Amino acid sequence: MSIKLRLILSNIAMITVPIILFIITSFLLMIVFLGDIREMTNFLPESHNYHKTKQQDTIMFLELKEKSVVNPDGLMSQEYLQSLNNDLSKIDSGLMIRKNDEIFFSTAELRNVDTKELPEFGTERSFRSLEKVGEQTFAIKQHDFFLQDGARVSLFLMRDASPWNRFVRTFFPILFGLCLLILIATNGLLAYFVSKSIIKPINQLKKAAHFIKNGDLEHSMIAIRNDEIGQLTQSFEEMRIQLKESHKIQKQYEDNRKELIAHISHDLKTPITSIKGYIEGIRDGVADTPEKRARYIQTIYTKAVDMDHLIDELFLFSKLDLGKVPFDFERLDIKDYLTDYFEELSFDLRKQNVDLNFQYTPNGIYHVLADREKIKRVLANIINNSLKYMDKDKKELKISLHSTDENVVISITDNGPGIPDEAIPFIFNQFYRAEQSRNNLTGGSGLGLSIAKMIIEEHNGEIKLESTLMIGTKITIILPNHTFVLRRPHHEKDFDY
Repeated sequence: MSIKLRLILSNIAMITVPIILFIITSFLLMIVFLGDIREMTNFLPESHNYHKTKQQDTIMFLELKEKSVVNPDGLMSQEYLQSLNNDLSKIDSGLMIRKNDEIFFSTAELRNVDTKELPEFGTERSFRSLEKVGEQTFAIKQHDFFLQDGARVSLFLMRDASPWNRFVRTFFPILFGLCLLILIATNGLLAYFVSKSIIKPINQLKKAAHFIKNGDLEHSMIAIRNDEIGQLTQSFEEMRIQLKESHKIQKQYEDNRKELIAHISHDLKTPITSIKGYIEGIRDGVADTPEKRARYIQTIYTKAVDMDHLIDELFLFSKLDLGKVPFDFERLDIKDYLTDYFEELSFDLRKQNVDLNFQYTPNGIYHVLADREKIKRVLANIINNSLKYMDKDKKELKISLHSTDENVVISITDNGPGIPDEAIPFIFNQFYRAEQSRNNLTGGSGLGLSIAKMIIEEHNGEIKLESTLMIGTKITIILPNHTFVLRRPHHEKDFDY
């Protein structure tokens, strides 16, 4: 139930419940002070009587009214009137007959009534009405008729209503005060329960917000309601979960930054230490021959080049991580691009005794949106990483290129030592090396594959790695195909460099 509907029902209840309670209380008080509930109906009009049949006084009144028409002289007979005393006593009523302006007959209980204040002739009423006669109040039924001699006769069937009148006068202030008390109590209780149903979950939200403010993101909330507060609780819980995930990611990010700084310190300190050692050797005269000095200087230069390369890698990685590297995208035929690149690369690979094999479908169309220099950086990082770890006498690199309607796929496979399965999920992480000793013989910053992954992702592409120990590693680059031409099957062509 929504809060809006709950408040509407609460306001309706604030009005109806006091009225119902007031009516019930009034009836109970009437019963207490007036006796049987049937007593109260005697002071109400006929239409309000809870009996479905006419009351006895009404029956008697109708009989007297009928007799006044059929046999008025018989009605005025003292013997007949005296015979009615017993029936009148049973219904707690009295009878008074006024002839002209004189009282012709009166039962004993009405003899002290001030007859001057009785209703005048011509004000006949068959229904019961309350009339004040002197100091008393009566429920009166009146019937007026004429005798044969022209005399005016008024018949009054009367019941003492003074207890009712006294009750109203005495207990009206009490009933009014009771009504106010019921109204206040009802409104107070409804306000309490409605506010409790709203304030309690709000206090829980406040408590949860306090936990979050103090950095405690483990305090969960369960929405057990379907109203607006329940929806707010659900949204609050989803926010907490997102904050927890964000905090976890932020913590991982900070840990990565700390690890990055540690790796940078290590990878920079190592060549600096070597450079310092060789310079001290030259300064202290350890390199006492031209050949030694030349070897020391060449080593210093090599270490400086390695440091320069490492700094370039760090600089590029940081800019890619911050999204600050500009990309010059152009529609590129990746087949022609790779053919030229591998032709240039083949001269250096021959010196390292590496066989390079490039396979593609010659009549295929391989158009991608790419940055030439960035793609070259990706290929260089992958190939250098493969060459660095190759441990076989005959080193091989196989590159294959094929396309689908959606993608252009470049695969680079080596015959190196392979990568353990447990290391594969982390191979594209920054500063990660499958051999964790950070061996100086293999070198490298540990950022090459991370940079390659970031560049490919900037091309809206994907990079994947598969590896088998002792057999080799395969890295697959998937780029979106920007060729909108139907393809047809072709024969593959091999190029060995």
